[in-house]
Amino acid sequence: MQSLDRAISILEAVAAADGVSLSEIARRTGYPVSTVHRLLATLQNRGLASHDPATGLWMVGVGLFRLGSAYLRIRKLPEIARPIIREVLEAVDETVNVTVVDGDEIVCVAQAESHAAVRAFFRLGRRLPFHASAAGKAVLAASSPERQAQLVERLELETFTPNTAHSRKKLMKRLAETTSRGYAIDDEEHTPGMRCVAAAILDEWGEPVGAVSISAPSVRMPAERIESLGAVARETAARLTTLYSGREPADS
Repeated sequence: MQSLDRAISILEAVAAADGVSLSEIARRTGYPVSTVHRLLATLQNRGLASHDPATGLWMVGVGLFRLGSAYLRIRKLPEIARPIIREVLEAVDETVNVTVVDGDEIVCVAQAESHAAVRAFFRLGRRLPFHASAAGKAVLAASSPERQAQLVERLELETFTPNTAHSRKKLMKRLAETTSRGYAIDDEEHTPGMRCVAAAILDEWGEPVGAVSISAPSVRMPAERIESLGAVARETAARLTTLYSGREPADS
């Protein structure tokens, strides 16, 4: 077990760089150079590490990519998110949703429902418009400029309440505000009496695949609580991004 733990630590040190020397790996892991060289040789034989004789540097091998690709084949955001959003529910006691992108809408795929007598509720499978939901605006704001422009251009800006963004100019202003604060707000824009905050969940390419949101009746989400719940949504989205993509959000 000790050798396995050391080999994993060495792989992590190699993966953290585009090329790293034997002595540097030993320094980062705290293992003797002889131990690092022996384990690297084993990893190289299995295709998990590679060595460039010209530079003397070590890098991850193609075998590690094959192993990682197996995770990409089976990953499912709802399953990844459920234990996380249950934690968030216990912390804030408001309904927490995970949505994914489906065409020009977002779809609720996982939920942890508040225990409060009066609470926000969105049935699983419910579709929401990009322009009138916190999750939708979070996804739009996190999209690449090209993808964002394409999505916004296609949107039918249906008016649900007086607060709905009824023009592309107003929507773009709200997207800029979302980017600035790090989370989106639905201030009774889809359903009167309901507020929501959301942040985007990113894939390994840095593109949004969905969002995590916290919803509550407006009386329980006044202006002073929006900021704290928004911070929770942002932090939760960062955790889910790491679990889903294998990368820290700042690396995307």
